[in-house]
Amino acid sequence: MPTESQLRDPALRARIRQRIDEGGLPVTVPKKINAGYGTGSRCAACDQPITRSQVEYDIDEVPSGAPLHLHLGCHVLWQIECVERLRATAP
Repeated sequence: MPTESQLRDPALRARIRQRIDEGGLPVTVPKKINAGYGTGSRCAACDQPITRSQVEYDIDEVPSGAPLHLHLGCHVLWQIECVERLRATAP
């Protein structure tokens, strides 16, 4: 799915919210992100493989310790959700 389509997909955004609620995705803003061509890893947000023709974002420093692999669009939506949740809990 192209990045533009991912960013407009309410079902994907709902899935990311659910993953955060269930603890599958952390609420964090990573300090370091590695990006490159996809390696075939499963996306932590949508469960689809990240193909060689897609951008893969890898986040190694997460609270769970397990690295995250995300499509570019999934990463953007995840970060939007994280920022919204962090703002909601800020004093």
